Amino acid sequence: MNTKEWLHRRLPLLALLLSLVLFVLSMASGNSDGNTETVAKKTASRIGKRIEILDRHIEQARVVEDDEYMMSGKLPEDMVIYRYVNDTLQSWNNQFSIINDDIASRMVFQTLTDRRSRIVSYLTDAKEHFSYMNLGPKWYLVKSVHAENNVRLIAGIEIKNTLIEDVRRNANGVNPKLKLSGKYSVLPLQYSGGVAVEIDGNPLFKIIYDSTKATPFFDNSMLRWVAIILLAVAIVMFLAGHRTLKVYSVAIVSLAALFLMSFIWGMQLNGVTELFSPTVYADGALFFSLGSLVLVNLFITLFVICTFLVRNRLTALMRHDRKHTDRNMALYGLVTLTASIALACYTHMTLKSLLLNSNISMELYRWNMDVPYTILVYVSYTGLLFCLLLQLQIMRPVVKRFFGFKYDMFSIKTLVLFAILCSAYFTFTSSQLGFRKEQDRVSVWANRLSVDRDLSLEIQLRSVEESIAYDQLISALGVLDNTGGMIQNRIMDFYLSRIRQEYNLDVMIIREDNRTGITYFNSILRSGTPIATGSRFRFMTDANGHSSYAGTFIFYRPDGQIIRMLLRIESNSNREDRGYYSILGRFSKPGDINIPLQYSYAKYKEGRLMSYKGNYPYPTNYDHEYKGYLTDRTRDVSKQRGYIHFMNLVSEEEMIVISRPKRGGLVYFTSFSYLCLALSGIMSLFSRSRSKKKVFKSNYFKTRINTILLISSTLILASMTVISILFVYKRNEENMYNLMSSRITTVQALLERHTKQTANWQNLNTAEFTAALENIGNTTKSDITLYTPSGKVFLSTTPEVFEKMIMGSRLNEDAFYNIHDRFQRYFIHREKVADYEYWALYAPVFNDNGQIVAIAGVPYTDRNFDFRREAFFHAALIINLFLLLLIASLLFSTREVNSLFSPLIEMGKKMNVADIHDLEFITYKREDEISSLVDAYNRMVMDLSESTRQLAQAERDKAWSQMARQVAHEIKNPLTPIKLEIQRLIRLKQNNNPKWEEKFDQVTTVILEHIQILSDTANEFSTFAKLYSEEPVQMDLNKVIQDQLMIFDNKEDIPMAFVELQQQGNVAVVTINRPEVLNALNSQVIHELDAVLTQIKANEDMHVVVITGAGRSFVAGADIAEMSEYSAYDAKAFSISGNNVFMRLTRFNRPVIAAVNGFALGGGCELAMSCDIILAAGPNAEGKGGAKFGQPEVGLGITPGFSGTQRLPRIVGVSKAMELILTAQTINAARAKEIGLVSHVVAPEELMNKAMELANAIAANAQIAVRESKAAIRRGMQTDMNTGVAFEAEAFGLCFSTEDQKDAMKAFVNKEKIAGFKNR
Repeated sequence: MNTKEWLHRRLPLLALLLSLVLFVLSMASGNSDGNTETVAKKTASRIGKRIEILDRHIEQARVVEDDEYMMSGKLPEDMVIYRYVNDTLQSWNNQFSIINDDIASRMVFQTLTDRRSRIVSYLTDAKEHFSYMNLGPKWYLVKSVHAENNVRLIAGIEIKNTLIEDVRRNANGVNPKLKLSGKYSVLPLQYSGGVAVEIDGNPLFKIIYDSTKATPFFDNSMLRWVAIILLAVAIVMFLAGHRTLKVYSVAIVSLAALFLMSFIWGMQLNGVTELFSPTVYADGALFFSLGSLVLVNLFITLFVICTFLVRNRLTALMRHDRKHTDRNMALYGLVTLTASIALACYTHMTLKSLLLNSNISMELYRWNMDVPYTILVYVSYTGLLFCLLLQLQIMRPVVKRFFGFKYDMFSIKTLVLFAILCSAYFTFTSSQLGFRKEQDRVSVWANRLSVDRDLSLEIQLRSVEESIAYDQLISALGVLDNTGGMIQNRIMDFYLSRIRQEYNLDVMIIREDNRTGITYFNSILRSGTPIATGSRFRFMTDANGHSSYAGTFIFYRPDGQIIRMLLRIESNSNREDRGYYSILGRFSKPGDINIPLQYSYAKYKEGRLMSYKGNYPYPTNYDHEYKGYLTDRTRDVSKQRGYIHFMNLVSEEEMIVISRPKRGGLVYFTSFSYLCLALSGIMSLFSRSRSKKKVFKSNYFKTRINTILLISSTLILASMTVISILFVYKRNEENMYNLMSSRITTVQALLERHTKQTANWQNLNTAEFTAALENIGNTTKSDITLYTPSGKVFLSTTPEVFEKMIMGSRLNEDAFYNIHDRFQRYFIHREKVADYEYWALYAPVFNDNGQIVAIAGVPYTDRNFDFRREAFFHAALIINLFLLLLIASLLFSTREVNSLFSPLIEMGKKMNVADIHDLEFITYKREDEISSLVDAYNRMVMDLSESTRQLAQAERDKAWSQMARQVAHEIKNPLTPIKLEIQRLIRLKQNNNPKWEEKFDQVTTVILEHIQILSDTANEFSTFAKLYSEEPVQMDLNKVIQDQLMIFDNKEDIPMAFVELQQQGNVAVVTINRPEVLNALNSQVIHELDAVLTQIKANEDMHVVVITGAGRSFVAGADIAEMSEYSAYDAKAFSISGNNVFMRLTRFNRPVIAAVNGFALGGGCELAMSCDIILAAGPNAEGKGGAKFGQPEVGLGITPGFSGTQRLPRIVGVSKAMELILTAQTINAARAKEIGLVSHVVAPEELMNKAMELANAIAANAQIAVRESKAAIRRGMQTDMNTGVAFEAEAFGLCFSTEDQKDAMKAFVNKEKIAGFKNR
């Protein structure tokens, strides 16, 4: 069996078997999703392995000396070990995210400052066996181990991180080492349901299966999708091996059924998986998700591929009718061209919809895009564009027949050109639509940046201000010293707890002797804007445009003095450039503005710059640069100084400008190059290989030279690429390190100005130093945290990071070791919080005595420049450049090698294909090593030619000599008997022999016979002399072959059709032809009806459609015999299929008349209601027969399935529809007309005449106006009056662009009768 036969016969079967195997595996894995007990056992096993690792580190930590720092190797990041000596934390490896890690105190009481805090650390609850504990945002398995010398180790394994759970909607926050699916949640034991995870028989926590959680792109169901794709591939490959129209029909039906099944399954997965979730993409009922769009694209691609495979059969079918071959071929070409245009429009419109209505980006220069979805979209739409190439190849016979032009879409040059065009289209479309989407996104940012006041906060402040003003505890604390923190915590906990994450709250107590404070208090009363009449809270904006709220409260001391309390509320967004904002912002409320790093923005009020952010140097007054851009619109775009500026006019006084650097042409060229290289590589697989006879059995030297050049060029360019990329990354790392070292050195120097006279860290815990720390943070735009020399946090400009327990209260162990034990001047370290990585900078702070009084920690999350993004673009550019150089070098080297060997190849070719008489000279103009060989070959050809000529002449002379002897012999043979006979006759005459006359006849006969022999010999000699002198005669070989093909071509089986189509003038008459079952609807009838509508739509001469039934029934309903075997899934699919066809009939661009000649029950009534006009046959002369209407489905235990419950109420009203459907009542034609279901009732014999009369009357009018009128009516019935009127106005205006309107109105004005409409 050869390779081709194996591909056609074995590969489809192999794909089918693999599809079945994957489908079974997907079902098995799907059924195991809810097996929580098995998952719990596997989780317990994995935890056991983590415990073994933790125990090894615990044993190492037990033997550490008391004065040594615990360095038990690099502890895994999901484990923590605290080492206490005499209940004092001596060293730690990783840390728990808790504020209090002191296990010495056992006294428990509720504090006034924070009603949710307690003095005793949670770690005191650790037991000698593992227990499930909540420590900050994380849940751990924690245990305590006692060692000698009052040493106690508290160790934990992280199980769950609620911060990650908050950030990733589909993640459960569980430790990745446990490999727990996102469909499972980990909860404490007190929750109901689920299965407990046990360690050594001790239940710790529960695992609960949550089937409502959406699964990511790659999940277990992907096996099922791969199985479906393999099944579709198997169908196409089977068609490739059996290219007949019958197999083609079966393949298309199979693919359609497979598509319908997949589409329905995708609808069931709506919201369950990301691929079929509208959160990724949605645009209408058909494209309800990205998965549905990909399915439609895949079906279209496979349909076109199948059609391409049988193109020769279709062409032969068109040529079968020799009389109308041109007409059939023209129609074939028109259909193919129309399909190509429709496919191109579909491709562009759906791609536009996808890019505008989703977060999916096809811009390759966006380095943080969603890669799996982007690849899926590129593959899907590359398939659609490839279908355009296939359709152009399908049109090849038509173009050749009518235009005489030959082309091959599968030549390597055409495929490369196609790849270039596709890459240009993708690059241009994605960039243009991406920029349009960016404008909309920036407009949203601008609108949100323009809002300074928080209405929800103001409502909350109004609701609590009276309670705060009359709070007895706050009033009592206000008269005491140093109680601002207690008051602040009480207000935050009891009144404003919901704003903890979004706002910072600060309390200032101002006494009578603080004149500066009183002046500041009064200035707020004067300058602030009350949030409501009589409110104590005021809204304020400072000179830099930063907004805040201030509450002014007055309390009275018993001695009569007045105590003023100022409550400042400031948004965290004002600290967004301070380091920890990048961490805090990830856990803030939804709706916060998150503008990417490369953008800058500025806010102008009354032409003055109020606030800004980013690297762009905005002017202080926008009149200098931007005036005039927004005179007629609220937003515009300008390009200046290498930036693109998105300007948004919020109001007459306020404007928001958001800017980003321009993307140079090199960025788009790089994206285009990558696409072009990828598509060219893929398209080259489809190039048509031309089999050429090889000159030699192998091109050993040529191949070897090319291989050596390829390897050497690749190694050189790859080495240069790697070196260049490493250089860029190293340079960026060095630049970043220099910036970070400069930042921490500056902070260190500024802090030491205030710690010169400080003896210890306790002396820094003052209001003055706290204010100084805040000023240093503002100056350096840094969040600063101070740790004690023992590594405990005691002061921070962003205390909420520790209050929310996002971070632990201990210094990083590596930083503590390097600064405390190794005495480094500063230490820079990469740290991680939740799933966010950042650089942490640490430095010791000294006093004048050289003692460490504190350790400063600064997170470096500078958003002004993204080194990683710059390195990514540099790497992409360098790789692209070197790939292009590699391809260019390979092309050049291959061309040179080919030119080097071309004379040798040409010699071999000419010597191989020619005989000794036809050898040709080789033209070689260069003077090199090959030229001498070429000259020798040419001399050999010349010598051989001369030798051949001489040999041929000698052979020719010898042949003529032999021929002369042979001719002489052949002439001599008959002359001898002639001579003898004549001599004999002469002797008889001379002797007067009486038999002379008798012998004369005999002699003459012999003589004539021999003369004939001489004549034949002469003729043969003459013929031999004329050899190779005949003139050639030209023949049309193609015509001869085509004639033979028409005679002997295989004939297809005669198809059986249940839906017939006849054209009567401009009217298409469609007949449902199943009279033996009263024209009942089954799957084939619905499919054929859909196909007939497609055929009618393609024929512009059919203006009106009339639908009727054969025999005594219109359509008696759906085929109950077929439906009785349906499952619920099959019934739904059948309903959707029928509804799709009936909806298509309703929206059809031609008027449709239903000529109901008998029973129209169930699906028949629904079919009639899908038409535009219903005519019904009345009873005959005997009062019998006639049309019957009804929806009797409830009598069969089902509901109407082809939109009867939706159409009937819209036609006859809800009450009458309820009566007909719920009673399963059947009504006659007269009653149907009475309730408005039917337009006319006519005699049975006049039914079709009436229908044709009405159809011809419609067809006589301007068809554009007729179709637009139908569309306006249909669309208007589905919406409100105003929208319907808008549809009508659109249609009305469209008609005025037609020639029919011009001609008709001109004829009317001139009082002439129009001859006929052109319908254009």
